Amino acid sequence: MNANKGLITAFLTGLVAAAPAWAQVYRWVDGKGTVNYSNGTPPAGVKAAKVDIDAQPGMPSADSTECHTVRCQGERLEVRLARREQIEARLSAERAAAAPKPARGLDFRKYISIRRGVTEGELLGVAGEPDLLVWDAHFLKTYTYFPTPGDPFTTTITVVRGRVSEIERERKF
Repeated sequence: MNANKGLITAFLTGLVAAAPAWAQVYRWVDGKGTVNYSNGTPPAGVKAAKVDIDAQPGMPSADSTECHTVRCQGERLEVRLARREQIEARLSAERAAAAPKPARGLDFRKYISIRRGVTEGELLGVAGEPDLLVWDAHFLKTYTYFPTPGDPFTTTITVVRGRVSEIERERKF
C-alpha cells in the first residue's frame, strides 16, 4: 500500500509540475502601445487574444545539420572560392565579348597602295579587315578605317561592283 501511495504522489507531483505548460497564453496591447504576452489573465478592459502555443517541431535548419569543425569550414570555403572563381571567369569572358574591338586604322603605307579600280579582294589583302563595313546595296559597300593614336586619319573606301571607286582620308584628331 505504501508503494501505491508513493506512486500516486509522484504522479500528482508530475501533473502539478506540468500544469504551467498547459496554461493559456494571452496577447494584448496596453495603453502605451506595448504588446504583452502572459500566461496570467490580462487586466480588465483590454482586448486579449489567446495564443496557440501548440508548437509542432519543424525540419532542422541547414545550419544545424552542417559541420562546424575547422575541416568542414575549410571544405565549404574551398567550394565557395571555386564557385566564385567560376562566376568571375564567366563574367570576365562576357565583358570581353561585349567590349568593342579596338580600332585597327589604316596605316599611310597601306593607304598609298590602294588606288581606284583595285578589286575588293586586293583591297582586303592590303588594308585588312575594316573597323566598320556598311553594305548599302547589293553592289555598294563602304569600308571605314577609324583613327588610331599612331595614325589620326579616318579612311573611307567605297567599293562599287567589287572595285574601289572612291577613297577619302580625313584627319580626325
